Amino acid sequence: MPTFSNTLQVSGATAATMFNIAAAAIAGGLAENVLVLGADSLLTGLSPDLALRSMTESRDQQYEMPFGIPVANTFAMTAHRHMLEFGTTSEQFAKVAVIHREHALRTPGAQTTGPITVDDVLSSGWVTTPYHKLDCSLISDGAAAFIVSSADRVGEFKSKPIYILGAGECYTHEHIFLMPSLTTTGAVQSSAKAYAMAGCTPRDIDVAGVYDCFTGTVIMMLEDLGFCPKGEGGRFVDDRQITYGGSIPCNTHGGLLSFAHPGMPGSLLHFLEVMEQLRGTCGDRQVPGAELGLVHSLGAGFATQATTILGTEATL
Repeated sequence: MPTFSNTLQVSGATAATMFNIAAAAIAGGLAENVLVLGADSLLTGLSPDLALRSMTESRDQQYEMPFGIPVANTFAMTAHRHMLEFGTTSEQFAKVAVIHREHALRTPGAQTTGPITVDDVLSSGWVTTPYHKLDCSLISDGAAAFIVSSADRVGEFKSKPIYILGAGECYTHEHIFLMPSLTTTGAVQSSAKAYAMAGCTPRDIDVAGVYDCFTGTVIMMLEDLGFCPKGEGGRFVDDRQITYGGSIPCNTHGGLLSFAHPGMPGSLLHFLEVMEQLRGTCGDRQVPGAELGLVHSLGAGFATQATTILGTEATL
């Protein structure tokens, strides 16, 4: 009989937050095993008109919604600012999409499986400048579920255990016009808490799941999570540091850009991929020797940020 339940909604950061809450509930004695579950049907459950309405009505009632500003425009503002401050280019944004598609080509069940080039991204049509269609995440149906338990019960499960080593959250604003900085986010604080709890640094991470609703989001997160200096994210991607052979392979399943984006469950799929990498069960897309992973979820125009560090028994 269930002894604990919770329904969470902190936009795109909900996935990582659910793991944090599940771990806290177990540590606090509220539960022994917690089912973490998310599902949605954005592809078949919403018409284009309803989708646009939902993305617009979530904006600020006084300063944003009357002007019809949907979610994509708020994220585009941060990309424009990053280009202005640091010289980031549309080609560097496009390279993120290209690398994610390369990863999806290795992943069974990926929603998109055709290879793309930088030119394909730049010619895919505007959604909102500086984002083209292929700079934006997919629209999908999907679900994912996990069992979180205490470490002293790992012998009761068949799968190789993956441990939650650290977690952190940060909430900096409600709407984009209140964002303290358009190029630095609360991921700096959430990841710092997670690294400190786990006793590791960004250099120790072997594989990452980084929220990729838009290509520019990935570049900003690479910086704020400490994988490269602020302003260097575009060049970091240009050097292919986020794929196999690079310093931090990211979204090796293809991410929200190329595997699937069913709303909140999209980031749960990042958790699934990182866990499978740490278990060594990813076949052709396996990152050799992966023992320590990071998953970062965000949402609401960078207002909500949550970071989780995962590791194998060897990292304890």
